[in-house]
Amino acid sequence: MSENNSNEQIQLLKYMLEDLRKITLSGVDYLTKEQLFQLPIEGEFPIGAYLMHLAECDIFWLETLSGTEVPDDLKKKSYSDSWFDSGPDSNPPKVAPEVSEYLESLEMTRKLFLDYVSEMKDSELDESIILKRKSGDKNISKKWIIYHIIEHEAHTRGQIFMLIRKAGWNKL
Repeated sequence: MSENNSNEQIQLLKYMLEDLRKITLSGVDYLTKEQLFQLPIEGEFPIGAYLMHLAECDIFWLETLSGTEVPDDLKKKSYSDSWFDSGPDSNPPKVAPEVSEYLESLEMTRKLFLDYVSEMKDSELDESIILKRKSGDKNISKKWIIYHIIEHEAHTRGQIFMLIRKAGWNKL
């Protein structure tokens, strides 16, 4: 089958994104809203902050890939730039969000990202975009962005699962 007709690379990347998220969510599906909100160990972010960080990354990289803004209400719902590693102006939630709030944000942001990727062709994966950084602009490929989302979530999932174990919240 020719690459232009099948988009095999896009299909594989989409499968990886979907499978990765499924495994991440299955690893936290037994945690209570209180466990998602409290510090698992001293000096760490709550597990919920890590989850919302995944949604925040989907938003950032989707905007970078597409050149369009994600609606502000979804950014706010995902605590984008207000919880995880956000600096002195952070504005994390004051009370524990419901478990459904985490799941809805993660579902919505990943769906938007997957919808965009679904419209891509394999031939677009090597196209470059310019990422504006304080340290200077970087030229990166669309394939690298999608790879980075996969790599980042796998890394973050490892952190989440380790923190759950350290907190003693293992699944029985």
